[in-house]
Amino acid sequence: MSHQNKVFHLLLLVSLSVIGLSSGCNRQTSGARDQRRVDPVSQTPPQFQPLPPQVDAVARATPVPSQGDCAPKYANGLVGTCINNQACRGFGILDQSGRAACACFARAGGCNADERCDAVKKACVPDREPRFGRPRAK
Repeated sequence: MSHQNKVFHLLLLVSLSVIGLSSGCNRQTSGARDQRRVDPVSQTPPQFQPLPPQVDAVARATPVPSQGDCAPKYANGLVGTCINNQACRGFGILDQSGRAACACFARAGGCNADERCDAVKKACVPDREPRFGRPRAK
């Protein structure tokens, strides 16, 4: 047998082996397919619960920039705003009468002295609470 015939037979043997292996990989047993079938009807009856009370809509407020140096400093290093020469633990907005007022989203007057206005939670949170839901540094 010549060298070319040996190479040809070797390539033929390798290609037949690859074809045989690849065809065997795609086979599935009917038992495996039967286990994957899903029943389209739930066996558990639905549970009906009353809807939570609706929250009053808050009109989009016009922002007012902080003016002065009375802005409170938070425990995490951020700074509140200074509205009408008073410390505001929130943001400055125009109220319904068109005057500058302090608010933390839907909370008129801003947050309490031990809280800060959190832009992620859109609510007043304890001043020492870490930002972005991260655990406190140890």
